[in-house]
Amino acid sequence: MARLLKDLSRRQFLKTAGSATAVALAAPAFIRSASAADMLAIGDAGGAYTAAWTKAFYEPFQAETGVAVIPVERRDNPAAEVRAVVETGNYRWDLCASIGQDVAHTLVENDLLEPLDLSSDDVAAIPDTMKDDHFIASDVAAFILAYRTDAFHREITSYADMWDVEGFPGRRGMRQFARDTIQIALLADGVPLAEIPTVLADEAGWARAFAKLDAIRPNVDVWWSSASQTPTLLQTRETDICPTFNSRAQSVIDAGSPVKIVWNGGFFTNFGWVIPKGSPKADLARQFISFCADPERQAVACGEIGIGPSNPGAFDFIDPARSASLPTLPENLAQMGPLDFRFWGPVQEQAAERFNNWLLS
Repeated sequence: MARLLKDLSRRQFLKTAGSATAVALAAPAFIRSASAADMLAIGDAGGAYTAAWTKAFYEPFQAETGVAVIPVERRDNPAAEVRAVVETGNYRWDLCASIGQDVAHTLVENDLLEPLDLSSDDVAAIPDTMKDDHFIASDVAAFILAYRTDAFHREITSYADMWDVEGFPGRRGMRQFARDTIQIALLADGVPLAEIPTVLADEAGWARAFAKLDAIRPNVDVWWSSASQTPTLLQTRETDICPTFNSRAQSVIDAGSPVKIVWNGGFFTNFGWVIPKGSPKADLARQFISFCADPERQAVACGEIGIGPSNPGAFDFIDPARSASLPTLPENLAQMGPLDFRFWGPVQEQAAERFNNWLLS
C-alpha cells in the first residue's frame, strides 16, 4: 500500500509539471535570460514575505555584494515549477525562498535540487532537523489554535476544549484540508502528535479520526480553504475559535484584536532555501543562502512577520516581547512538534480523497 501511495503521489507531481512548464516558458524575457553577474532572481512567496525578506536579506545582500536580488512571485507549492525550470533550462529564478521542507524532500527524491554549502558557522548553528544537503531553513511556521479571549469565560488550553461545545460555546472555524484537520481531530481525542503516524497505520486509526470529526462537524460554522481568510474571520468574529497559522493569528493580535495563540498541540514546518538543479548561478545562490543564516538578519525578518528564526542566535537580537510570539522560542517550541512530512507525503492523496468525500457526505 505504501508503494502504491508513493507512486500515486509521484504521478500527481508529474501530472502538474506540464502546466508549470508553460508558466516557466511564459516568464518575462528579462528574467528567463538573466545571466548578468550582478543579478540574482529568487522564487519568492510574495506579499508580507517579500517585504520582510527584502528588508532582512535582499537589500543588505545587494549593499554588501553589489548583486541585485529580484523577487519573482511563485506558486504556494512550486514543486512542479522547479521541475519545469530544470527540465526546460529556462531558469526564471536562480533559487527559491520559503519552500516547505516536505516539498524540498519531494524535490530531492526526484533529483531536482543542487547541493548546498553547509560549512559556515551561521549555517552550523541551525539545528540538524532544519537542514540537509539540499535544504536550509530560514524560518519556522506553526499551525496552532487561536481564539478570541472576549468570546469565552475561561482560558482555552487545547484542541479538546475546541470539541467541548457546551463548555466553550462559540463560532468555530476549521481548515478544509485533510492532513491538518485529521491531525487536530486525533489531538483532540488524546493522541500525542508523535504517535499519530502509528495510530493511522491501520483502518481503526482512520475511523477514530473521522468519528472525532463527526462529533464536531455540526458545530463548525466556517470551513476555510485559504490561510488569508483567517485573520478576517477572527477580527469580525465570524469565528471565535479557529486553527490557523501563528503568523496569521499574530497579525490579528498586532492589529489590536483580543486574540490568543494556544501553542499546546501545535505542529510546525520548516521553510527555507533550495536551488534548482543546474541553476547557472548556483554558487552565487549558495553564497546568498549562507548570508541569510546570519542571526541578526533573521532577527530583522522576524520583526517584520511572525515567523520563528531557524538560527537560535537570532533571539539575542529580538525584543523579548516579540520573541514571546514566535514559534521557535524554546518555551513555545516545547509545546509543539514537527509535522511528520515523511509520513504524510505518501498518504496525503489518499487522506485528501477520504476527507473530501466525508465533507460532501
